[in-house]
Amino acid sequence: MELKEKVRAIVSCANILNEKEIDLIVEKTIVKQFKKDEVLLREGQIPSKCYMVVEGCVREYLIKEGVEKSTAFFTEGDTFAPFAHDGKGSPSKHFWTCSEDCVLTVSNQAFEKELRAALPRLDAVFQQIAVEKLNKAKEEWSIFISSSPEERYLNLLETRPTLFNRVPHHQVASYLGMEPQSLSRIRKRIFDNYSNSHN
Repeated sequence: MELKEKVRAIVSCANILNEKEIDLIVEKTIVKQFKKDEVLLREGQIPSKCYMVVEGCVREYLIKEGVEKSTAFFTEGDTFAPFAHDGKGSPSKHFWTCSEDCVLTVSNQAFEKELRAALPRLDAVFQQIAVEKLNKAKEEWSIFISSSPEERYLNLLETRPTLFNRVPHHQVASYLGMEPQSLSRIRKRIFDNYSNSHN
């Protein structure tokens, strides 16, 4: 499938836009390829671009007391917009790095303004998407802080099973808020319990 067609498929999934609006967005969208380990954003930089993952995986992390802490993984269909919509822009506290070879759409505030000028209805659409993302993030955070380490692992296994094959074990452990050894113990215990119950 052509890259632009993949962009069309992802944009169409939202079920908010009509065919004409999708055509315009796909036509104007810039799609770029990035190599594994390429850094999109560094701590301290003032972000100016936003992205959508067409192919690949991008890791968000911060460094605390010299240790990398994974805070998010973005995969196909995920959007991430680091710049502040007030236009002021603050230095980033995070790094964004490609965990795999990636194909991403790349845009900025000027691109958004151009789209909004061409499609005034997009203001309402972007607002609706932002509210949905915020609500989803709140729900995920509530589940995360109220879960045990094992429940966090099982939830990630259920909601994003491919992540375990795409990023290193220690980065997943960091994302789940535990040491790699703890994740290994949880995975072994669950595997052993499963094996025993099926013997």
